[in-house]
Amino acid sequence: MREHPRISGLLERGGCLNVDEYALARGIAVGLLVGFTPTVGIQTLMMLAGSLSFRANFIAAFIVSNVSNPFTMAPLYYSFNRLGSWLLQRLPVSHAPIEGLGEEIARETLAMFIGSLAIAIPASAVGYFLFLWLWRKLGLHMPVRKSAPNEPEQDGTEPPDPPH
Repeated sequence: MREHPRISGLLERGGCLNVDEYALARGIAVGLLVGFTPTVGIQTLMMLAGSLSFRANFIAAFIVSNVSNPFTMAPLYYSFNRLGSWLLQRLPVSHAPIEGLGEEIARETLAMFIGSLAIAIPASAVGYFLFLWLWRKLGLHMPVRKSAPNEPEQDGTEPPDPPH
């Protein structure tokens, strides 16, 4: 990050590098939401936008988004398509007959996106609350950072004068 101070500054101001339980939980939620969508190629940009929007930890989002990887992609996308097709059949919408290849591709793409969102949205909510529950259940807490000699202490008091 030292080589890219502008990017680092943007991420810090946007809260994407915050490391507290809530920023990490939001990062997990963003990562699961993006990771469970068929958006290969733009997932990093989507996670960056989501992390900036929700002040979520970008690194946590990036790690968790790997739920969709070259080994899981085919089964996930097939499942998204099947679930989306099932959901589309139950929507109160008239089903026009498919006349060409373009319409078939459009319908299958729509089914895959609907199926992915039907999984991604609940998964991100569960991931957020499960992370916070585990954090508290395990009694985790962030370590207190030691202040530099001339910095104010974490509690806002001035540091003691060094002995002479």
